[in-house]
Amino acid sequence: MKPVQKIQFVKDLIHERVQLSPLGPIVVRLQDVPHFSISDQMLILKKLEQEGFVADVELLKRQTGAAASMWVSSTYESQMKTDAVTDTSDLITLKLGTNTLLINKQTGMIRLNDVESILNPKSQEFDVISKLATAKNHQITYTSILGESLSKTTKRNLTFVIRNLKEALSILPAKKAKNKDIIKNIKGLGYKLIT
Repeated sequence: MKPVQKIQFVKDLIHERVQLSPLGPIVVRLQDVPHFSISDQMLILKKLEQEGFVADVELLKRQTGAAASMWVSSTYESQMKTDAVTDTSDLITLKLGTNTLLINKQTGMIRLNDVESILNPKSQEFDVISKLATAKNHQITYTSILGESLSKTTKRNLTFVIRNLKEALSILPAKKAKNKDIIKNIKGLGYKLIT
């Protein structure tokens, strides 16, 4: 499993627990994910805390022989608020032919048909999908994404952002895809959402 997939897996796990218990602190027992090493778990949790995805993270190692279990306790306040009261101004729902794209600007949740992922609302990936969903004709230029720092390097970095976004929406990898590609590159111009 790639690092991006591991992080997404833990985000999904936390999001799932929030749905089950939206009113109190969330306790996620990461020993439920035995294929993650302790160091992987710690790195993932630190990354999620830096992104602001979780708050008040407590890591407790409990030694039982050679095994160690880890727990995460998070208030995850922004998610609890949006679960309690759904503010429709934070939701973008888009019908693209037979596809339905849903974006929650508050929580970073994106869903294409039945595939749901959580992104950092401040990430480039989330910025790109939000701009595509709200732009005229669902089309954006390189300049509207990258601003004045338009170069071969920034364009190449943008292709990685688009790939991450497609992985989150299960468009890539192609062999395991659950959704058809809805993000089209318009050569020399930018990107467009297609039906």
